[in-house]
Amino acid sequence: MRAWIYHGNTDIRLEELPEPQPGPGEVAVRIAYNGLCGSDLHEYFDGPMFIPMQQPNPVTGHHGPVTLGHEASGTITALGDGVEDLEVGTRVAIEPIVRTPGDDAHYNIGAAFYGLMKPGFLADTAVVGRKSIHPLPTNVSLRQGALTEPLSVAWHAAAKTGLGQGQTAIVFGGGPIGIGTALSLRARNVDHVLMVEPAARRRTLLADIGFDTADPTDPDFPRRLAEIAPHGFDGAVDSAGAGAALTAGINALAPQGVLAIVAIHTKLVTIDPNLLLAAERTIVGSMGYRDDFPAVLAAQAAGAFPTDGWVETIPFDNLIDDGLNRLHRSEAVKILVEVAPE
Repeated sequence: MRAWIYHGNTDIRLEELPEPQPGPGEVAVRIAYNGLCGSDLHEYFDGPMFIPMQQPNPVTGHHGPVTLGHEASGTITALGDGVEDLEVGTRVAIEPIVRTPGDDAHYNIGAAFYGLMKPGFLADTAVVGRKSIHPLPTNVSLRQGALTEPLSVAWHAAAKTGLGQGQTAIVFGGGPIGIGTALSLRARNVDHVLMVEPAARRRTLLADIGFDTADPTDPDFPRRLAEIAPHGFDGAVDSAGAGAALTAGINALAPQGVLAIVAIHTKLVTIDPNLLLAAERTIVGSMGYRDDFPAVLAAQAAGAFPTDGWVETIPFDNLIDDGLNRLHRSEAVKILVEVAPE
C-alpha cells in the first residue's frame, strides 16, 4: 500500500508498505480522507518535535520513521479477533489517541497519537484499536468525517468555557480550530461570538461563515470590543498561540470570565496575574478531546459545521506541494488529502 513516511525535517517520502492486518481488538480501515494539522506542519518544517526518532514512545513502543496523519475517515475492511460490535463496510471517523490501559478518565492528557507516535492515516489502510472507531451518522459524509477530529478539539475548548445561551464569547485566531470553536460556541447557543483575526482574507472568510470579526491591529480594536460587550466577554478562547492574543483575551474578559487556551504556544508568555486576581478571572487549558467524538458527530449530523469556503481537498500524491507548502504560506485554511474519496 502507499504511505507518506516521515523521516525527519523536510523529509517525507511516498513509499510502498505491506498491507497491515488487524490483531486482536483492532480494526482495519481503508482511509478515504486525511486532514492536515498544524502539528504536521511543525513536524515537517521545524521538527522532529513530537515524533520520537530514536527512543520508542513508552505507550506505543514505536519510534520514527512513521506514517503521518491523524485526522481521518474511512471504511472498515477487516476486524480483529474480539471485535464483534462492528461490521465490514461501515463508514467511520477515527479518534487517533492511543489510550494508556486503565486510564480512560484522563486519556487525552499526556496521550500518544497515531501519526506521531504510531503509524498514522496518510496511507491506503490503517489499523487502530477498537476504541478509536466511531461510525458515521448516515447523513455525515466521509469528507465531513475527516473533520471530526479537529472539530472535537474545538468542541472541547468551547465546552471548557462553560458558556451557553445569553452569554458572549471572543475567539482569537481564525484558523481551523478557531473556526471550529466559534461554530461549537454557536451550537451551544452562545448569543454573540466575535472572532479576532489580523489577516484581512481570513476575516472576509469568517464574515462569509456568519461571524462578526475584529482586527487586533486596528487602533479602534478596544472600542470595537466595548461596543459588543461593554462589561467584557463572558468567555474567551485562545486559538492563535500568540502572547498578544493571550493578553488581549484576559483583558477582554468580564469579571469572573473564563479564558480557554487551546493553541500551542512555542514561546514563553508573560502575563500580569493581577488581571486575573482583581476580577476573579480564570484561565483553563484545553488539551485535545476526551469522549467528545459522539457529541461532535451528532452536531455534524445536525448541520452545525458548514465547510463551504474554508475546507478544500487535494490529491494524495500532491501532499507536499499542494498541502504542506501551501498551508505554510497561509494560502489555505483547511486541507483534506484525498486517499480513496467517496
